[in-house]
Amino acid sequence: MFDYSCSRRQFLGFAGGIAAVAGLGLAGCSGQTTTAGSTGSAAAGASLSGTINCGGATSFQPLVEAVAGDFQDANPDVVIAISGGGSGDGISGIVDGSLQIGRSDVFAEEKVDDESQLENLVDNQVCIVGMGPIVNANVDIDDITTEQLAGIFTGQITDWSEVGGTAGTINVINREAGSGTRATFEAAVLQGAEVPADFTPVAEVDSSGTVVEQVAATEGSISYVAFNYYETNEGIKALSVDGVEPTQENVESGDFNIWAYEHMYTRSDEDEATAAVTQAFIDYIMSEDVQSTTVIEQGFIPVSNMKVKKDVDGNVTPVE
Repeated sequence: MFDYSCSRRQFLGFAGGIAAVAGLGLAGCSGQTTTAGSTGSAAAGASLSGTINCGGATSFQPLVEAVAGDFQDANPDVVIAISGGGSGDGISGIVDGSLQIGRSDVFAEEKVDDESQLENLVDNQVCIVGMGPIVNANVDIDDITTEQLAGIFTGQITDWSEVGGTAGTINVINREAGSGTRATFEAAVLQGAEVPADFTPVAEVDSSGTVVEQVAATEGSISYVAFNYYETNEGIKALSVDGVEPTQENVESGDFNIWAYEHMYTRSDEDEATAAVTQAFIDYIMSEDVQSTTVIEQGFIPVSNMKVKKDVDGNVTPVE
């Protein structure tokens, strides 16, 4: 009789052989999109070995690092090399083959120069990330409107007294060009408005962690990060937008509209030497086991919880 009292590590071990074989069967597909929970498999295999490179968006890098740690514990012959650089680097890396997994906050269609570069890319939509404005903890406002945010990030509003705070210069700290977090924020807030060429923020930085550090250290500053960074530094505070608090529940319902899919792009034509490891790791992070625990614990939202969906053009519609 089968003994159902197996450990998590044992479960990962004998589930993974199935995951690896099933994953190889996907090779040859193109233009494929998968969402978390749709793979039906949980992940790692005792026979797996090799190194894969996973780089790109920093917004959900802490989640990927946590999941990769568990995966590598169960698969000691596997190394998952994780790097940042932003969504632009994630997309370019998966297109040119320097990455086996390219992380992005935006659809690849928004980043490639030629549609032919999308061929053989597989869009694994791992989870949802909510994003919102943060300010230095000494800024004395708690709510801001979308219109006011747009004014600040286009240089039209430059003093906190213009948005209900104590007089003082607004210091804008932005993400660098190519950041998926920046693209998501600007799409929701600027809504197509052009940023004047003469507008210069105090800084443009390359990671969400650096944003938090600089906002905490800079009086009168404002920026934006994913929800999972809100509690990482007491020197910052999150703002409500249009009277709506930045919570997972409000993202799920569609009431808070600054959010994005977290994409982990892979290739259906990946080299056989690494394809099994890549697919097994993707299956693991998208499994119900991880989605119902680590994803939520890390401050992200399972795709299955969403009552709305968003397409590549930014159109939001109810989930049917």
